[in-house]
Amino acid sequence: MFGARSKLDRGLDAFERRDWKRARRLLEEALQEEERASGHYHLGLLYWRGLGGAADKTAAVDCFTRAAKDGHPGAETAYGIALRSGVGVPKNNDLAQQHFRSAAGAGDGEAMVQLATMSEPDDARRWLTRASENGYAPAMLHLSDFLMTRDPVEALAWLYASVAFAGDDAARKRAAALAKEMTAREIDEAQKYGRGFVKDIRERARGPG
Repeated sequence: MFGARSKLDRGLDAFERRDWKRARRLLEEALQEEERASGHYHLGLLYWRGLGGAADKTAAVDCFTRAAKDGHPGAETAYGIALRSGVGVPKNNDLAQQHFRSAAGAGDGEAMVQLATMSEPDDARRWLTRASENGYAPAMLHLSDFLMTRDPVEALAWLYASVAFAGDDAARKRAAALAKEMTAREIDEAQKYGRGFVKDIRERARGPG
């Protein structure tokens, strides 16, 4: 027989079910018994967003810091966002960028988006493209915005990819608005490229074999 599931696992399950109060209670109790990066990160999200109880940005940052020290990519990104905004911790863009780079190196899409917004155009495009190619839908929207005046067809292609890959309503509305300004041939090209982007993303996700 399998042993009883840990309090941490039950807390993470409650988080996934959006049972915020139960998740908060279980994670707080679990972390008193055993420090785990995933527990600190998810508890930090609850504190940051005020889910399951009052918001506490300082406590959230403490959780993110603990998890970031253990190399948790999501926590590094969350801590970087706090550092960049100066909420719950003194503002420090240089340290924020360090954490974003570390998280981006581990494949965190939001860290790549954050880096893009702190970078010169060429680097911004590189970060947004990398995150988009990894299947991070918010990056696809940012990349589309970036490309809007540079390459409208590719911009529309990434909107179509976001819709196909993630069912993104915001992307769907923006794609419809942009398509009204384009020719039928441009729309066909964008749809073709968008399908190619989605195919490549899914193939990368499956990996070799």
